[in-house]
Amino acid sequence: MGREVGQLSPKALAIRALAEFLDIVSSPSFIAAATVASSVVVALLLRLAPMRWGIYLNEFDPFYEYYLAKTLLEKGNGNLIGGIAWWFSWWFNRGEVDKLFWAPHGRDLRASSQLGAPLFSAAAYELLRLFGFNARLYVVHAFVPAVGAASASLFAYLLAKEVWDSSAGVLASVFLACSWPFIYRTNLGAKHEGLAIPFALASITLLVQAARRGSMLRGALAGLVMGLVVLSWGGFLYFWNLIPLAVMLWLLLNPRATNVARAFLPFIAVVDAFIAAMPRFGPRYAFASSAAVVPWLATGASALVLLHRMPGAAPNVRLTARRVVVLVVAAAALLAAAWWTRLLAALPGRILAVILPVLREVGVTTVAEHAVPTWSSVFRDYGFLVPFSAVGALLSGLRYRKRFEDLLMLVFWASAAYAVASMARLTLLFSPAVALLAGYAVSELAGGLAPLAEEKARARRAQQPSELPAIAVAVVLALPLTAVANVSAISATHQPALILSSSVPVLDYNYEYTDWLSALEWIKANVPQNAVIATWWDYGYWISVNTGRNTTCDNATIDSNQIRKIATAFLSSEEVALRIFKELDVSYVVVFEPFLKAQLPGVGYVYFSPAYGGLGGDLAKSYQMARWIGADPNKYVSVGYIDSFPVLVPADTPEARNATLYHLLFVKTPSRQLFVFEKLPFYGMTVANYRGPSPEIPPPRYFKLVYASQPNEWVLVFKVEYPES
Repeated sequence: MGREVGQLSPKALAIRALAEFLDIVSSPSFIAAATVASSVVVALLLRLAPMRWGIYLNEFDPFYEYYLAKTLLEKGNGNLIGGIAWWFSWWFNRGEVDKLFWAPHGRDLRASSQLGAPLFSAAAYELLRLFGFNARLYVVHAFVPAVGAASASLFAYLLAKEVWDSSAGVLASVFLACSWPFIYRTNLGAKHEGLAIPFALASITLLVQAARRGSMLRGALAGLVMGLVVLSWGGFLYFWNLIPLAVMLWLLLNPRATNVARAFLPFIAVVDAFIAAMPRFGPRYAFASSAAVVPWLATGASALVLLHRMPGAAPNVRLTARRVVVLVVAAAALLAAAWWTRLLAALPGRILAVILPVLREVGVTTVAEHAVPTWSSVFRDYGFLVPFSAVGALLSGLRYRKRFEDLLMLVFWASAAYAVASMARLTLLFSPAVALLAGYAVSELAGGLAPLAEEKARARRAQQPSELPAIAVAVVLALPLTAVANVSAISATHQPALILSSSVPVLDYNYEYTDWLSALEWIKANVPQNAVIATWWDYGYWISVNTGRNTTCDNATIDSNQIRKIATAFLSSEEVALRIFKELDVSYVVVFEPFLKAQLPGVGYVYFSPAYGGLGGDLAKSYQMARWIGADPNKYVSVGYIDSFPVLVPADTPEARNATLYHLLFVKTPSRQLFVFEKLPFYGMTVANYRGPSPEIPPPRYFKLVYASQPNEWVLVFKVEYPES
């Protein structure tokens, strides 16, 4: 053979090498691997696009998670293992609070937080330093969720390949890589979902493999990976109930099937151990809460199936579907009674709002991402992938009695669709379900239509040519591409971090809205170290983490009573506000309003807040503040019009004129002297094209403006001047 090769000319050798190369790259396995790798790379590049403005953490929660990563390393004296030991030593040494948050009482970091994202950031930071890279923890923490989210495309491929085939996996990988809702929540500097989703997909893949083989070891490994989801994200509750629900349904349909039961029991045991070990949750949440009902039912059903199949089981006892139903109903009744008597811990308000959307407490409804989305907005997010994923769910439903994995995918899609219909933020959760089921549907439809098109073409070749079959195939393949080439997905990657643009959603940005960065730098340099700053909870993490100054409340919203106190202070008279701020030891107050301006001839600049457009300063949030304290929001904020353009203005009521927040927001500065609702000096009337309330808002008496942010004076810092009496 060697002589034969040696006898070939260089040209012949080159042709043979080229033929072998083409044979490799044209193989289905190479094409699949290359496409999935490209999907991961594209997903990562899309998420890293905001680097054009610099590396910043985005939104709010990532700042707190960065603080936790730093705290882990500090508590371990630079050793991550020591930091982890400190975290779980909470079980033996409780009560340690961090006074930086929720002043004056402080916050128990370990009992109110999850370890996952900080742990992975700290671990990546330590690993980079071990290899000689002098990276900052802040930068590492910004990259970790984006890299993790990009890997979700790989895990989507592996899951779809395991459940269906490689072609479905490749399509699922591409669809998830370009999913706008997933990109938007897992961009550079994002929070924990970028880690939790890929871990969840990997865990489900391992569980499907375990259920197919009846492998307890692989089931335990699936539970271990799902445990990383428990560490990272409160949304683990969904997967913790999704998988037991699918298992329970499967055992009801197939009461003698043992493979699924054998895989599930070690899986749920490991997951429950993770939940019980977390200081934030603990054994009661893992075993005696309303959230544990479905896992308990599935565990009981699995144990019954295995006991029935054990050698020595009573031969006259047949485990029929009817008896399983009776046992499940009886167990459900007992659990319902335990919940009614409060032996079971109640569900958190956000979770209850998803399950029963009519039961939405104020703490849920006042958060924008908890709003109920419309189906038009869902279709805008996913495009034609939504109907294709429904087709995939239907195809899986046709085999739900034959294969556990098809039933699991059907339950995944249906439950995620229900969840996204209840809460806007759960579009993130629906993204992998849509990608997986749409990939399966497109693969099946294209695979079924292609032979049909060829057969039709052969049949009509002798008669009359027809392009209809080819057109049908082209349409089926082209419609999903509209979701891949989604303009929203591209625009979501070309927005600066919120802290850099002061929460203004912009694409073409030239650092003209850096007010929050300006204010945070001033606070850090000029406000005393032990000062307590009162602000609405939206900005708590930004202020505390970036300046090291204490805040009264933050984005965790863990103390509803204190949030109500701040809302009451802002919407009450200054005397009431002073009493509340004195109780909380407040010395500074920070408010935020992204005013726009228009220049009028002979008047100068007039400032206003648009009613719509997503700017969302404290004037708009005062509507929700009123709801927090049970007041009528219409007595505080109203809508006026500049011509036909709607603007938010204070209502012309005693409540609005008396509200401390409005005294602070509408204070005069050297460059901002006239608001659109105010009467013109010397004329006694508002600007000609304004229609709406025209209240007189007095300047603050006990609050001194000490800093107005640059360049737009949107963030105002006031020093509280308590009267001596």
